[in-house]
Amino acid sequence: MFTYVDFCNSFAFKNCAGNTDAQNVFDFLCRPETIHNMMVFTNLELPAISGVAKDLENMFANAPLFPLTDPQNRQIVGRMVKFILEHFGYKPLAGGLDERARLRNFSEAKLFKTASVYELKNTPSNSIVMKII
Repeated sequence: MFTYVDFCNSFAFKNCAGNTDAQNVFDFLCRPETIHNMMVFTNLELPAISGVAKDLENMFANAPLFPLTDPQNRQIVGRMVKFILEHFGYKPLAGGLDERARLRNFSEAKLFKTASVYELKNTPSNSIVMKII
């Protein structure tokens, strides 16, 4: 599995390693239900965070150590998503941000306007197993 420290080291965000709010955002993004949600939207060829942007904003918009009102922090969230989804075989679509990257109104996002669209490219090193008990 992967950790927040792994993320910080891989993207040279060593100064964020002690940021508890950033770690809380990462932990939210690593929840199985959040990853599954991002994978579903990816498979619909929509930005991966389409289904979680509203929750992200509700929980972390004004986090003292990592406010999502700061555009740089939203970019870091995008890198977190990339890091996480790579472990499940997904890569960002080539071509950068185009019209597909725009979050739709149904996402109810106020801060996130665009985000990467991903595609399954590699054999995943991790998988999610859903159970009803």
